[in-house]
Amino acid sequence: MKLAVIADDLTGALDTGVKFAGSPGGVQVWAGGAFQPQDATGDVVVVDGELRHKSPKQAREECAALVRRVLEAGAERLYIKTDSALRGNIGPMFQGALDASGWGFAAFAPAFPQMDRVTRKGIHYIQGVPIHQSVFGQDPFEPVRSSRVADLFRDFSGDVRMFAPGDPVEVEGNGPTLGIFDGECLEDFHRIAAALEKAGRLRLLGGCAGFASQLAGILGLTGGARRLEPVKKPLLVLCGSLNPISKEQLSQGERQGDVRLTLESGLLTPAQVEGPQGDALEGRILEAMEPGRDVLLDTAGPVPGREAEGSRETVAQALGALLFRLLRRPEIEGFQPMVVGGDTLMGLMDRLPAAQLSPLAEPVPGVVLSQVQVEAGKERTLLSKSGGFGGKDLFSQLKSALDQGPAFGPFQG
Repeated sequence: MKLAVIADDLTGALDTGVKFAGSPGGVQVWAGGAFQPQDATGDVVVVDGELRHKSPKQAREECAALVRRVLEAGAERLYIKTDSALRGNIGPMFQGALDASGWGFAAFAPAFPQMDRVTRKGIHYIQGVPIHQSVFGQDPFEPVRSSRVADLFRDFSGDVRMFAPGDPVEVEGNGPTLGIFDGECLEDFHRIAAALEKAGRLRLLGGCAGFASQLAGILGLTGGARRLEPVKKPLLVLCGSLNPISKEQLSQGERQGDVRLTLESGLLTPAQVEGPQGDALEGRILEAMEPGRDVLLDTAGPVPGREAEGSRETVAQALGALLFRLLRRPEIEGFQPMVVGGDTLMGLMDRLPAAQLSPLAEPVPGVVLSQVQVEAGKERTLLSKSGGFGGKDLFSQLKSALDQGPAFGPFQG
């Protein structure tokens, strides 16, 4: 195994895994930490640990356990895939990876220039705004409190050092060291990798899909270009994300003639979706699908009087159960299903017969087309994206890319 990626959520695992889809030995994505050493068959294995919403202690321990598994399977290098908006248990994940590997140095480059997310002098920006002052600072579940990357590592048991792209990587002392690297363009990642390789430190790396997108070429994990068959179907989108970016994408789709159904979160539990109320809900959706237009489903938001975390998990599981119902209907064959939000995608994967996905293409930045097993002997394609990715015209851009036939592997520009 040339590279193992440990991701904190499933959409992140996919948008990173697709960067290596052209690897000659293939790439596997495993949902919910289901990977075991005997499962490894490809050059690249991506394991979603579902660590974003765990306690810091749990995230550290579970990340360490996953690292031990992939090292047992023969991984030569590790990549800790984190959220590009600095959400989740980033510090504990790196601590767990260093604990388990014993490698002593980890390089963290959190920038994602393709999404206008850059790190300058240790401060993380989105579209020129410090990340804690952006929409991610207003997240109803996990607002970003600081734009200073080093603040993620307040409890790190070792040294934390700052590096500009191309700085020599010189590390003193015997304890673990975490290097934070600025980055504002794709060329910066190549400078970072060159400095790490020269120092013999190109082994334990981390960041979002931005750094990963350049590692495929740097590590020789690329293949020949080809195009997939065009996808000329309307979209059926289930959005569990409450991110304002996703909400604006849905509103723009609605303005352009898509059918939008906003469901009351208080009526969404797995038990309700799987029972008589689910029958009625399925009927509403099938009726909305009849004209053959894109259908966009989302929820109204947190439920008053309920714990936000419990509400999020319950709604995500319910939306996953709803899509699982729809995937077994014959009408779905005329639509291309899409999931927005990692928790919702995990809610679906919890019900599918296999925990493995095969990323095929990235039609537009941040949106991944994967193949999943719906039931025994039946596979189909599924689109997915993180809630915070894309511009307001994402759905129309996506439809155009699918109509032309998406390129196999990462977005080609």
